[in-house]
Amino acid sequence: MIGKSRIALTSLLGLILATGGFVYLINLEQLQHKAMEWLMVLKPNTMMTNLWQYPSLPMTAYVYIFNWTNSDEIDNPLVKPRFEELGPYTFTEQIQKLNVTWNPENSTVSYLRKSRFTFVPELSKGNLSDVVIQPNTLTVGITHKAQRWNPVLRSFMMIALNMYGNDATFTRTADEWIFEGFDTPLIKMSSMVPSKLLPQMHFPYERIGYGYPRNGSTELYGHHNIYTGADDFSKIGQIARWRYDDVAASFPHCKLKGSLGEFHPIPLRQGKPISYFLPDICRELQADYAGTTIFEGVEAYVYKGSRRSVANGTDNPDNSCYCQDDCKEVRSGLMNVSACYYDVPIFASYPHFYNADPYYVDAVEGLKPDEDRHEMVIILEPKTGMLLDIKARLMISLLVEPRRESAFRNAPRTFLPLVWADYRVQITPDLLFYLNLLPISTIVSKICGILVIILGLTLLFYYPRKIFIQRQFIRQIDITNLENRIQATSAVNPELKNIGAEGSPLLVGLQYVAASAEAECAS
Repeated sequence: MIGKSRIALTSLLGLILATGGFVYLINLEQLQHKAMEWLMVLKPNTMMTNLWQYPSLPMTAYVYIFNWTNSDEIDNPLVKPRFEELGPYTFTEQIQKLNVTWNPENSTVSYLRKSRFTFVPELSKGNLSDVVIQPNTLTVGITHKAQRWNPVLRSFMMIALNMYGNDATFTRTADEWIFEGFDTPLIKMSSMVPSKLLPQMHFPYERIGYGYPRNGSTELYGHHNIYTGADDFSKIGQIARWRYDDVAASFPHCKLKGSLGEFHPIPLRQGKPISYFLPDICRELQADYAGTTIFEGVEAYVYKGSRRSVANGTDNPDNSCYCQDDCKEVRSGLMNVSACYYDVPIFASYPHFYNADPYYVDAVEGLKPDEDRHEMVIILEPKTGMLLDIKARLMISLLVEPRRESAFRNAPRTFLPLVWADYRVQITPDLLFYLNLLPISTIVSKICGILVIILGLTLLFYYPRKIFIQRQFIRQIDITNLENRIQATSAVNPELKNIGAEGSPLLVGLQYVAASAEAECAS
């Protein structure tokens, strides 16, 4: 006999396995998501943190600079400024995160970012020694800020400009414009004046350059503080504080938000935009969901920079906090980032004023907006939020206005393109290999769940089935023995042959017993 305790334990184990496997299959997606969260949360001495702190993705920056070919006709308001695009001047970027400090009390991590750019001549068109003519951003910036100065200080500024240079343009090499920087007599003069005496005439750096002192320095990027995702995974990689503040000093009405690029809250949702915080423009920039694609065998979501992202605060109220009293003056397509560039009237946009109001392209010559070359495109894997490919493209322009004290006193109000960058990052083959394993791991997980259910059902019904089969077997043996006895008795008592053998076994047995009893009584 089979022990009842063994039957009960085996059946209970089978019930547990079958139920557990069924629940596992129903909640498989959620379980995978939880496992992914646990793996991706930033904490000291983990694989994910090492990948974040020492990124291995190859980063390439293609820099294009605009040469002002008819700058000598600036005094003629009937002639449009004409520009020639030079480049790309190609650089690889190596990122370091320094002074990494963990803050468990608010689930953040702080660090300084330093980038080292290396010129790649074989991928470039032109040399860093190329001579480039560009607007005098220094005098434009000073005359722009001087509108808020008192008359005495403005007079002093005019004297300084007349003595140390108030030309409309600078002629320098591409290297000086991009990373090396260059000094001017006006900057040298201002460095000799105590900043407390004339803070308005104090310059933040000793050289001018669009990327100065970005190369090899932490100065421009500043101090970062981001969420680790430990207490709220939806915040992972999102900016918490920048330069020790939770609002951008350039836009005090705007709360800091956006990803620094390494992480996105997962899983990504179709139809919803993603956002980045860009230190280069001191603000958030969104990219809108644009559909799905297959990237190197991996299903991915595509995001693109849209008109809405660069619309002014009037056309897109979400951008109203970035307005600097100019939402109606500046048409959609340009973002005023003057406060980010020490009050020099600098504006950010997509290259060649792509997705901007046609007014900007019509005001100059030489620009040709093109979707393939100038659109911002980001491709992400939706379950992990991992970056597969990015083409981050931004341009900065200078606003020149006809001011009496400026070298552009006769020029119409125009936005002059200065430089734009095409920033490329693509996933490495080894990381792509692991991403391709995700669908396989999901299939294997489902198969394991089904096998567990089958095993559980087998254990659950093993003993009941075994007992049922045994009873059926015993019953068959009993019936066979009964039939043999009937045949043997009928040979002694012929009257038993009349018992209906085709009846049920129970009826046959009863008839047999009754007939046998009668026969015994008769004898």
